[in-house]
Amino acid sequence: MKFSILHISDLHQNLKDEILPEVLLDTIANDFERYSYGDPIIPLPDLCVVSGDIVYGVGPTTKNSAGELERQYNQAYDFLVSLCDRFFAGDRDRLIVLPGNHDIDYPAVVGSGSFLPVPRNAASKSSLVAELFSPNSDLRWSWSKLEFFRVTDQAAYDGRLQQFAKFYERFYSGLRSYPLDPSSQFDIFDFPDLSFSLAAFNSCYRNDPMNRVGAIHPRALMEACRQLRSPSRAGWCLASSWHHDIAGGVGHEDFLDSGFIQHLIDAGVTIGFHGHQHRTDCFDQRNRLGDAPRKMTVIAAGTLCAGPTNLSPGIPRGFNIVEIDSSTAKGRVHSRQMINQLQSLPIWGPGLFVDSNKSFLDFDLSPPIQIRPSALDVQLILEQASDLFGHQKWKEVVELLEPIAQHPTARRFYVEALVELGDNALMIDHLREPSSTAEAVIVGAALLESDLRHEAQRFLGLEIVAVQSDPNLNEIKMRLSRRFAK
Repeated sequence: MKFSILHISDLHQNLKDEILPEVLLDTIANDFERYSYGDPIIPLPDLCVVSGDIVYGVGPTTKNSAGELERQYNQAYDFLVSLCDRFFAGDRDRLIVLPGNHDIDYPAVVGSGSFLPVPRNAASKSSLVAELFSPNSDLRWSWSKLEFFRVTDQAAYDGRLQQFAKFYERFYSGLRSYPLDPSSQFDIFDFPDLSFSLAAFNSCYRNDPMNRVGAIHPRALMEACRQLRSPSRAGWCLASSWHHDIAGGVGHEDFLDSGFIQHLIDAGVTIGFHGHQHRTDCFDQRNRLGDAPRKMTVIAAGTLCAGPTNLSPGIPRGFNIVEIDSSTAKGRVHSRQMINQLQSLPIWGPGLFVDSNKSFLDFDLSPPIQIRPSALDVQLILEQASDLFGHQKWKEVVELLEPIAQHPTARRFYVEALVELGDNALMIDHLREPSSTAEAVIVGAALLESDLRHEAQRFLGLEIVAVQSDPNLNEIKMRLSRRFAK
């Protein structure tokens, strides 16, 4: 299976030189048009991963912070919806979105507790410092105020992602929601047509502007890994995404400890996507335990819209196109970078990987942990169809079973759902080649209530119809012959 992924991250716009959504899409589309004659040729994306920092965010002193944050999310919503409309035929399920540290509502953090001046008493001061550095501390240190801050209302603190949650539910038209409970902040996106699944995480557990360390809630991580091991995903290529960088230097706290990677590798994940560092990168993280030579290729995307003050020296804006070929266990990441200086009207071109001295970098995929049984897909479809049948969702049953309608068990559900729908045109179209006398009777009865002369004559010429002596079918044949006689 071959497919490709558009990997963008850190959409937070430069608030001084914002790019209009339609203009940004035009610049990306212009780059896509160059792919067909580039060297190497880059396939157009089938999916999109947006690895966090959907908005720029607001500070604690921003005027009308709620209104400004809503404006930014509306702008991001317009862009991402338009992206799906333009490149994925409006299918929003083809886009995976997750939060980053800029998506945190800073005023909500401030409203969840109170600032504490540094005590003059040495013992009290030492006690607060010890508490600050204790595991899972509710204490923070504000460098801007040179004061401690204590979270006293956990529910209010968890609400710092409320605006992102509203955006998330709105983007997916209510079909997906984003819980404020940190232990449930993950989502799994399945793409059966690509034999691909991706687990999206919130790496901002306990993260805020006064505690910049990235983290994923342990329960969310382990539950996602458990679900990725489900037999329904056996044999698939598995991936994950989070926001924070996983490499930090001395004295650097604004990163995510890579210790969680082993759990993902154990669950069969072979590709990871993140952003945050505002530069493109691609490297392997190998398993630390066990004999199997498994690994995860970690891919970082540059920022799509951040302004010059948020870019590292010499590193322009950028995004990635990631090719996946699960049949050969190979992948390739293409770096695309902004090659002009006009911030509000970017032009994209090839980037550069130092390791390859090219605009792309090849990598290997670890094979799936579980081999997919040949009959599994049919069995899963039948189970889903049975559930839909029980809820009398006839149209959904027909659409689900269409690809396997010739399977004996599926055929029974399929035909019965068509009958329950009562749509003669649909029955005639879907059962044009009846496989039994009973089906021929159903199609013939539908034709009697139609004006489809050509279809009726074709039906009468079918071997299964012509040679049958069933009384019901003979009666239908006689009536059709009379009605549609030449």
